[in-house]
Amino acid sequence: MRVTTKEFIRGGRAIAPTLIGVIPFAVVFGFAMKNALFTGLQSSFFSLSLLAGASQLAAVQLYASETPAFIIVLTAVIINLRYSMYSLSIQPVLRDKPYMLRLFASFIITDQSYAFTMAEYEKNPGNHFLPSFFMGASILIVISWEAGILLGYNLGAVIPATHFLDFVIPLIFMSLLIPHLGGRDRQVASITGGLSSVILVPLLPLQLGLLAAIIIGIGSGIAFSMIQEQREGIKA
Repeated sequence: MRVTTKEFIRGGRAIAPTLIGVIPFAVVFGFAMKNALFTGLQSSFFSLSLLAGASQLAAVQLYASETPAFIIVLTAVIINLRYSMYSLSIQPVLRDKPYMLRLFASFIITDQSYAFTMAEYEKNPGNHFLPSFFMGASILIVISWEAGILLGYNLGAVIPATHFLDFVIPLIFMSLLIPHLGGRDRQVASITGGLSSVILVPLLPLQLGLLAAIIIGIGSGIAFSMIQEQREGIKA
C-alpha cells in the first residue's frame, strides 16, 4: 500500500472518534432545516455549499426569523473568519501542493481535521505526506456531516433541535481545544479569549463579539509569548 494511501486512511481513523459528536449534531441540524421550511433541494444545496456547522446553524436560525439575506450572509462570513486563521497556520503543510488541491482543501477543511492535522504536524513536521492525512480526516468528516443532515431532514430527530444544538456546539469545540493547551501562552490565549467572549458576545451584534474575542485571545497569547522570550533572553 502506498504511503499516501496509508496516511489518508490514518487521517480518517484519527478523526473517527469525533464522529460521536459530529453525526448527532448533523442529524439534529438536518431536522432544524426542515423546521425552518427548507425544501429538500434547498437543504441539499445549502449543506453542500457551506461546510461549517456554526455558521450554518446561525444562517438557518436567521432565515427562520425572516432576517434579510445580506445580514445572513454577513453573519456567516464573520463566523467563518476563523478559517482564515486556520489557513495561515496550516500553510506550511500544503504550500508545496498544486493550486487546485489547495483550493479543494480550503473548501473541505473543518475544525476537527485542522486540529488533528496540526497536532500531527507538531509531532512530526518532516512528514511530507501530511496533506494525505488532512484529506482523509476532512473527507470523512464531510461525508459523515452530509449523511447526518440527510438523515435528520428525512427522518427527523428525537431530541429537540434548539436545546441540543446549543449544548453540542460548545462540547465539540472544547474537545478540540483541550488536547492543545500544552503551553502557558496557549493557556493564556484560551482563558483571555473565553472571558472576552463571555463579555463581548452578548454586547456586540452580528457575532462581532466572537471575532473580537478571538483577536483578543490570539493577541494576548502572542504578547505573553514575547514577554517570556524577553525574560529568557535577559536571564541568558
